[in-house]
Formats: sequence, structure tokens, C-alpha cells
Amino acid sequence: MKLLHVLAPNQPGVLARIAEALAAAGVNIEDFDVESHGAEGILSLTVDKYDEALHILRDLGYRAVTQDTLLIRIEDKPGALAKIAVVLKDAGCDLRSMHIVRRADQFSIVSLVTSDNAAAAAVLRDVLIGEPPV
Repeated sequence: MKLLHVLAPNQPGVLARIAEALAAAGVNIEDFDVESHGAEGILSLTVDKYDEALHILRDLGYRAVTQDTLLIRIEDKPGALAKIAVVLKDAGCDLRSMHIVRRADQFSIVSLVTSDNAAAAAVLRDVLIGEPPV
């Protein structure tokens, strides 16, 4: 799975402009997160049509960068995230980002990016969803 990060001015209407442009092109936003950092904002999103979304964002004049992410499925209970963090630490993988994408039926789907996704995929193979990015 690829995660798109969009760097944009922190001002009213930015999310609306991006969401409308993606919708007009038939791109579905599957997950998003918005963070404010002073005058700048960072919109992190996953979409169903990655390449199309990337072109649209760049055509709108936004700086969009991408990251390969791993998806894991873990029990939704206290300590489950801690176990994953310890496994990654023991494998020497620095956790760069982690985001709960969905919670349902006593499980959580978590998106994560590490300093070494291949090593992380190897140690998380029991909870990994799909194939790791190459």
C-alpha cells in the first residue's frame, strides 16, 4: 500500500479543494489524516487510484510525496500495539509512522512505515496483510 503525503498551506478550503478534485476524477479516499504545523499542513491519505491521485495533486500545485507502507491486522486490545513496537525494536527497525486505519470486530488494521520495511515485513509476517512493497 502506498501512503500519499500532501504538503499544503494551512488555510481554509485546502482539504475541500483536494477532495473535490479527487472525487471529480473518480478517486476514492480510503483513509486520511490531517496535521497542522504552523503555516503548513500535512494531509496523509490512501486512495484507490494511487497514480491518478498523485498526478491530480501535482497538477493542483501541491507537493505530494509517497511512502510504501505495511498493513497489519492485530487484536484490538491493550498491549497489542506495544507488542508490535517491541518486535520492531528488537529487529532494529525504527518506526517512522503508525496509523490505525480501521477498527472492527475486535481487530485493528494498522498502517506503518519503518526504516526497513523488508525487515519489518519479515518479523511481522504473522500479522501482515497482503504482500510487502518491493
